[in-house]
Amino acid sequence: MKCLSTIILALGSLSVMAQSGGDNVMPFVYHGHIYLQTTINDSVHVNTLFDTGAANIFGIDSVALAQSAWHPQQVGKARAGGAAGSTMVRVIADGTKVQMGSVVQQYPIVPIFKLRDVLNRHADGIWGIKDISKYPLEINFEKRYLKQYTSTVPNTEGYQQLPIKYDDDRIMLQAEVQLGGQKIKGWYLMDTGSGGSVSFTAKAVSDYALDKIEGKRYLADMTQAGIGDKALETWVEMMSDHILIGSDTIRYTDIDYVPEGVGAMGNRPYLGIIGNDVWDRYNIIIDAKNQKLYLRRHKADEPTGKIYGYSWRNRTDICRGWVVSYMKRSSEAHEAGVEIGDTIIAINGRDVRDYTWDEEETLHKAPRHELDIITPLGQKKHVVLESKEYW
Repeated sequence: MKCLSTIILALGSLSVMAQSGGDNVMPFVYHGHIYLQTTINDSVHVNTLFDTGAANIFGIDSVALAQSAWHPQQVGKARAGGAAGSTMVRVIADGTKVQMGSVVQQYPIVPIFKLRDVLNRHADGIWGIKDISKYPLEINFEKRYLKQYTSTVPNTEGYQQLPIKYDDDRIMLQAEVQLGGQKIKGWYLMDTGSGGSVSFTAKAVSDYALDKIEGKRYLADMTQAGIGDKALETWVEMMSDHILIGSDTIRYTDIDYVPEGVGAMGNRPYLGIIGNDVWDRYNIIIDAKNQKLYLRRHKADEPTGKIYGYSWRNRTDICRGWVVSYMKRSSEAHEAGVEIGDTIIAINGRDVRDYTWDEEETLHKAPRHELDIITPLGQKKHVVLESKEYW
């Protein structure tokens, strides 16, 4: 299961200012999402997710804030929209200094989101594409850094050049998904807040009659798929024939769609979102000012292989383990009695609190999961699963 989460945020009337001198480099850690080490007000250190779907904001997770030494003085409210609709959030109005690598920025307003409900305990904050209209931005998945070109020009030799639309703090590009022999071609949103490949909106489902396309498909449920008030989402998953971005063909990529999508996955000016399961194949330069995107491959396509039909969110920040948040309805995990909301306290005989972040990620490719589980009612379950070929 690759579509771990989709953020996509919009918050009305936020203005921001930046301080910069010389090109800005920001190293990142990559675990399906881009995480930047960030310092708030010179003293609070957090992991911030970089999300091109998050407009120009910086936001903080509610639990991360509560567990930190940051004590805001002025807090108000605002409405935020995301992949799961919209919701009211608190906002910090103190004026906040944020530093990522050599980038230093000032934010008059910082929204407080329940990010970890969407992602995991490692997500302390979220940062959008601020200043993208002024400076080219490089996303280097190969060497794991972002670079903001404030004083030099990026070297685009060897890159494929594509036209983009940059409008309302969104980056859209033309792409084509071939699914069951049908071509779904048009504008897609570039979204590094998604850990998946391509997710179609409810409007695209209707316009292209995706439910009628022949091919193997799975139904899957996910809790809190994004920011908003829709707590449970039902997805349909299929394997694409291929995806075309410019002259590049991407293979072995499953897609999903949301028949009853809301918010950013509802009636939108794009067919769907393209996430990191596509983008991490490339080094990328975004030149929003000149409406251009540059791509250079660094990673080959790989078959999906054996996977599991369930996944979890690490919530050891607030409970004993990892909470099951995603389930294919026909998966072995579902048939074995694993349910959304169960808490995994041990895998393969080891307490989940003892796993490092890297070790946790590799478990998704392990051939066997022996789970010790506690249900929401306190019952204990022991389940043994083996990975399998779904495609």
